[in-house]
Amino acid sequence: MKLVQPPVSFRQMLPSALIILGLGALLSIFVSSWQWLAGLGWLVIPYGVVLGLAIYLLGFILSCSPWTKTGPMHELLNTLHQLFRNFTWPQIIVVSILAGVGEELLIRAVLQTFLVSTAGPIWGIVGASLIFGLLHFMTKTYVLLTFSLGLLFGLAFYFTDSIVLVMLGHAVYDIAAFAMIVNFPHILGVDSVNGNKSIITEQTY
Repeated sequence: MKLVQPPVSFRQMLPSALIILGLGALLSIFVSSWQWLAGLGWLVIPYGVVLGLAIYLLGFILSCSPWTKTGPMHELLNTLHQLFRNFTWPQIIVVSILAGVGEELLIRAVLQTFLVSTAGPIWGIVGASLIFGLLHFMTKTYVLLTFSLGLLFGLAFYFTDSIVLVMLGHAVYDIAAFAMIVNFPHILGVDSVNGNKSIITEQTY
């Protein structure tokens, strides 16, 4: 027998998102070797949106592949739906934007820039991505997925030097992923859980 996870509320997530945003903004003041738009100019906006959608599409294909219908990936998707099932569209958008801006300032603009300058591009990108993954520790599968996501954003930031590009890409990715797991879990092969009701499901041992 297995109890459904109690949901996380918007009020519970908001303080940590604001702390990361504030910390990233504060520390980024002391790191000067990054740019907002870099050589992309205002094309950074459509490029950032395309980046986020392309990475989510890759993740969506992975989530819908046959080998994810059972095992760790399926359990992770099920847990994420249970945790965030009560989020509304405005809440999804707000949290995603805060995460996109705050985490990219802290991880890419500050941490990756520092590590690249001291340890070189490979170790800098990998090291920042690993810390990014560990900050999202929930399961080993989730750490691996967020580490991989961090590598993609890390490479995009390194080659463009535009923090706005990865901020937008991250925010767009989070909105798409968040909305899918909250509102359309059946597409991912996850049973929908309605409201705050704790239900009991049968599990074979």
